[in-house]
Amino acid sequence: MTTTAEYQYVLYEVDDGIAAITMNRPEKLNAHNLQMYNEVISAFQRAGEDDKVRVITVAGNGRAFCVGRDFTYSAELQEKDSVSAWRRAFKGFTRYTLLNEKVVIALVQGYALGGGGSMALGADITLAAPDAKFGYPETRHGIASKTMLWAWTLGVKRAKEIVATGRHISVAEAASLRLVNRMVPAEDLRREGRLLAEQIAAMPFGLPETVKKQVNYSIRDMIRVSYDNRKLEADTAAWDIAGVEPSEWLRGLRILRSEAVRTGMAEMESGRQ
Repeated sequence: MTTTAEYQYVLYEVDDGIAAITMNRPEKLNAHNLQMYNEVISAFQRAGEDDKVRVITVAGNGRAFCVGRDFTYSAELQEKDSVSAWRRAFKGFTRYTLLNEKVVIALVQGYALGGGGSMALGADITLAAPDAKFGYPETRHGIASKTMLWAWTLGVKRAKEIVATGRHISVAEAASLRLVNRMVPAEDLRREGRLLAEQIAAMPFGLPETVKKQVNYSIRDMIRVSYDNRKLEADTAAWDIAGVEPSEWLRGLRILRSEAVRTGMAEMESGRQ
């Protein structure tokens, strides 16, 4: 077994081809500040690039899997920098879970909300304890979450209802909606996750990775739209909460469009004369 102590908010260990990533900020329900986010991303990248790793598991210490961003931290960051500071730095998890070459198994207990819900949803396999709850409660506070994964997974009508209301989804409902693979007693969650990871790690080399690529290819449009849109949003930081001042990029685009409209209307008016 190899372990590392270089992270402040993440526990990382590799044992028999299984990389275990554990988010470790239990006093904040594993809410992310930027350091924690970067550490989680680093751990996913590290496992993905390690030839000794066959499978990745991700879990959270304490009462929750992950409740998404730490809003106190992000508010302070926005006050110190700009309203788009968080959006520019936080680029989501899709490329590190769904697009990771290795199979990713999420082990969810307690809350998996916002970015934490996206991480759990973007994993290849999700096991959840009976107390697990999923959702995007940011919408209750004016933050219009980007949730294409929900639309593709649940269908347009159900995704709109769940995200627009910001309500929590119980593990029973999540299972019926096929958001999780199965429900596991809380005391057995880590053990069941380990057994599943061991089964996958024991498969012929390259087979699980190939299966993941083949299945991902069947949903390639979903992946492309989700990833490209989230990357554009992070690169441009066009918005963060409803009604905030737009980024310079978006402001410039609107000016160009306004000028084009005015030019077009002037040409039409000239043609009438």
